[in-house]
Amino acid sequence: MTASHEAQVLGAIVGALLARGLVPSYDPIVTTRGEVLHARGSAGPVDDGALILADVGGETPEGFSADISRTWPARGRFSTTQRELYEVVLTAQRRALALVEPGAEFRDVHFAALESLAQGLGALGILACSPDVAIESGAVSLFMPHGLGHLLGLDVHDLEDLGDRAGYGGRSRGAKPSDRYLRLDRMLVPGMCVTIEPGFYQVPLILEQARADARLGKLVNWSTLSRFSDVRGIRIEDDVLVTVTGAEVLSEHVPTDPSLIEEAVRSS
Repeated sequence: MTASHEAQVLGAIVGALLARGLVPSYDPIVTTRGEVLHARGSAGPVDDGALILADVGGETPEGFSADISRTWPARGRFSTTQRELYEVVLTAQRRALALVEPGAEFRDVHFAALESLAQGLGALGILACSPDVAIESGAVSLFMPHGLGHLLGLDVHDLEDLGDRAGYGGRSRGAKPSDRYLRLDRMLVPGMCVTIEPGFYQVPLILEQARADARLGKLVNWSTLSRFSDVRGIRIEDDVLVTVTGAEVLSEHVPTDPSLIEEAVRSS
């Protein structure tokens, strides 16, 4: 299907859920404005060259929720800059997924993803500092202003109504940008289900404020960043069950490889 409006994409996804006896587990996010982290409404056009970010989960009759995000090129082919940034996010996600296991600290998984993201953005010339400086200063968090994931279960953000009592288990939330965005700071144990969802976003207000900041403004190569103006937002999110021996990616059947995504879009 070649969609001309976001609503057509939303309708196709929700229709597929309903046809399988599921309902949306939250208000779906289907947008070409991927820089809006919780975009509401899918009323915009789908222009040639746009990326579509879909954050949609189904809920089973028993009440269990899924939470999956994918980003794809509207016409079936990433531009060079889109693919470069997509692969940076995918590399960060794969690194994080490899660390999910019983006994692991979720904050360590989060920071491993941030480090990978900083390395990738540095290699593209977007960040003008080392990964350590990018994390410590908050420069990498300009482009990923959220935590790596959250608990998932009978609620899509399971137990978050309890605030940090559930997500932090008695620990204190840090004040640094890379700390304060964490939704979850717990040791992983078998039976936990978590999301792993790194991203890259160009949020205008965040970037405007950073550019005007005497410290942060020097850590970003703004002229290089301008080459990536066709990327508004990318998020890749999977649902992961912690098992006794490691982890199971429950959403692994939904492709993340960019070539497979291009093929799927062109054949739909």
